[in-house]
Amino acid sequence: MRSPDRPAPDAPSPIVTDISSPATPDHAVHEYSSDEISSAVERFSALLRTPMDLPVLLQSVCGQIVATIPSADMAGVTILSADNNNPETVACTDERALDVDVDQYRANEGPCLEAARTRQVVPVRFDDAAQEWPVFASNVAGMGVASYLSAPLTTDEQHVGALNLYSYSDHGFTEIDEVLLQVSVAAVEGAVWNARRAKQWRAEVDGLRQAMKSRAMIEQAKGVLMALRGIDDARAFEILVGSPNSAISEFPS
Repeated sequence: MRSPDRPAPDAPSPIVTDISSPATPDHAVHEYSSDEISSAVERFSALLRTPMDLPVLLQSVCGQIVATIPSADMAGVTILSADNNNPETVACTDERALDVDVDQYRANEGPCLEAARTRQVVPVRFDDAAQEWPVFASNVAGMGVASYLSAPLTTDEQHVGALNLYSYSDHGFTEIDEVLLQVSVAAVEGAVWNARRAKQWRAEVDGLRQAMKSRAMIEQAKGVLMALRGIDDARAFEILVGSPNSAISEFPS
């Protein structure tokens, strides 16, 4: 993870794509076919069926969304606590995406923070961003990013965030791009929910196993009491659980 006050970690390293000439890309507005959309939805849905740790999942989604949306040159995930403090970039496809995020955190404004805080999708071109968030726009003016698209993301009750796309083209992102981004967010949130539910299920199974072991011990103890004291099953259970009707004198010395 990286925050505005500390350098990027040595591991895991972000996936680096070849963007050696970021200033000149001019993506034409992409017209999606129905097959492309269906394939993209299926790929993101497959994430729900693939068990993986959350950091790996987020990194995979970033790479997949860039491969899916032609106008997206970079992607990243911002996570911040529910009180809107301590934003961090927990996954990204490129160091430049990380730099853009850090400049947002320093300015305390920008599209990814806006999406995380308002829980709304935020599509914006650089010129509009300069009007909305002048400090952030000034910080990133020389990076060549011309269009932004951020969608809110929830990973748990303590953290919110955003999945962010960056483009060097000033054509911006289309409505289909927004839908595909939200599909990817839904896949992440679904995978997180499934992982959390699986963890709860394992805990419930462990608890049941422990309860079964305890029950077996109780049954064994009841049998001993019934044999030693000549009492029935119900009376032996009352003695074991400390019923008010039981007396210390009833336990064998």
